[in-house]
Amino acid sequence: MKYFKLLLIILIIVPAAAFAAPKDVLNGKEFTSEKYPSILIGFKNGGVYGYALVNTYMGTYEIKDNNKIKFSYMSYTKMEGTREQNDGEYEYFSYLRKAKTYSYDSKTGVLIIDKMKFKQRK
Repeated sequence: MKYFKLLLIILIIVPAAAFAAPKDVLNGKEFTSEKYPSILIGFKNGGVYGYALVNTYMGTYEIKDNNKIKFSYMSYTKMEGTREQNDGEYEYFSYLRKAKTYSYDSKTGVLIIDKMKFKQRK
């Protein structure tokens, strides 16, 4: 009977742990873009927010197993900038929509979303 109880506990706990959501290592952190230093991206409780080249933005993100990430479409203000700024923002938002993977190094504070590199703000 003792072994039966132990087996029952293992059968309940192990599958629950196997299907637990991956740890969100980005939560509560903010980063700036290496390519466009004025771009800020922040993560908080499943929400993503920031400042692009001209506009502020917000949306949601989801962390999945094996360093997979998925962003929602972003809501953003509609301020008009220079053609270069507008093109840069369009490129950035398009990039986030297509992003599939990320890596984060807590020692260096470097976040890479697909191939776009960000540095953690202090």
